[in-house]
Amino acid sequence: MFNKENFIEASFVDNERQNIEILTKSEDGKTVIPTVIPYDENNDMFKELMTIKTIDQLHEDTHNKKKLESELYRQQAIEFAKEEGLMTHEAVQIEKGKIIQGFLDYLIKDSENEDAIFALKLELFENDKIKDSEDIETKKSIRQAKSKAEVILNALKIICKK
Repeated sequence: MFNKENFIEASFVDNERQNIEILTKSEDGKTVIPTVIPYDENNDMFKELMTIKTIDQLHEDTHNKKKLESELYRQQAIEFAKEEGLMTHEAVQIEKGKIIQGFLDYLIKDSENEDAIFALKLELFENDKIKDSEDIETKKSIRQAKSKAEVILNALKIICKK
C-alpha cells in the first residue's frame, strides 16, 4: 500500500484512462516503486489514491505529464536532427517561433558561402513575383550578389515595388 508520506505521483497510463500508475518511494526512500491499478472506484488502492488526489487532479497531472513527455521527445528529435546535420541552428530558431532571429542568423552566419548564396538565388527565382518581374537590372543584381544579405536586399526591391 501507499500513503501520503511515500506517494510521489500518479497518472493514467492508457488513452482509455482505465489504468493508473502510482509511483511511491520505498521505505528507505532510495527506490521508486511503480504500481498499476485499474480505474475502479471499488478498488481499495484506488480509494486510497482518492484520499491523496482528486480525479480532476489525476486527469490534470496526466495531461501535464504527457505534455512534458511530448516536449522532451520533440527536443530530443531536434537535437538528433542537428547532430546528424538534418537541421541547422537557423531552422531550430524558426521551429521555436523565433523566425526573425533565425532569419538574421541565416543571413549573418557564413554570409558569403557560395553554395548557400546559390541555393538562395535559386529559391528566390522560383518566386512568381521575382521570376515574372520586368526589372531586369534588379534581377541582374540578385544574380551578381556576393552575400546572402545582398541577395535578399535586391529581392526585396522587387517584392516591395508597387
